[in-house]
Amino acid sequence: MADFEIPESLSVYGDEKLAKSIISRIWGKRGVFTCTVANTRTSTIPGVSDAGDTPELTMFTPAADAEILVSGKTTCMKGIPINPGGIPTPATLTKAALNLSGIPFYIVNGGCEIVPYVPYFDMGGKCGEKITTGNSVKNVREEYEKGMMLGEMLSRAYDFVVISESCAGGTTTALAVLMAMGVISENLVSSSSPNNPKELKSRLVAEALEAAGIKPGDLADDPLRAI
Repeated sequence: MADFEIPESLSVYGDEKLAKSIISRIWGKRGVFTCTVANTRTSTIPGVSDAGDTPELTMFTPAADAEILVSGKTTCMKGIPINPGGIPTPATLTKAALNLSGIPFYIVNGGCEIVPYVPYFDMGGKCGEKITTGNSVKNVREEYEKGMMLGEMLSRAYDFVVISESCAGGTTTALAVLMAMGVISENLVSSSSPNNPKELKSRLVAEALEAAGIKPGDLADDPLRAI
């Protein structure tokens, strides 16, 4: 890594040492890109997600993103996903990057209510309910075990895997899991909105943990139960 120089075609924003560490390990090697798509009804709670023009349309965003990446157009909805301000889905940038790089890519269905009209790996997941139910995700162990199998399959053909996701409401559900495991004690997750609704997310997570009968950090050694 010490002798590795970042190519002039790339620019680094942030930690250059970390960038060199990552790029030096994958430069010139064969990689694969994966995008896991899934739904959680948490995204339909008003104000939680900007990954759709309305809370209801956020349910179409993951499938539409997958369709954009594979076929360059959407089948599950008219047009492409936009946020309430009219900004298009980041999948448009991902599609451009995939086209420019020529990297192989696959879609992984982690539990879609709206199923994309493209080929995909099916992990056996179901659409998540609102986290405020306290028990929103089914088939957790099955999805985890199949994910491990898929990773092992891909590792036979590729040197590294780029993992991405499209799941409206995903930062809120991630916050709930991180809090349940005690990884963080405050809201540090990002948002699809330029105005991150931190107070709303924190309140929903508090309701979720209370409904599940657990306190922050109770599931530090049980990540699957936390999910």
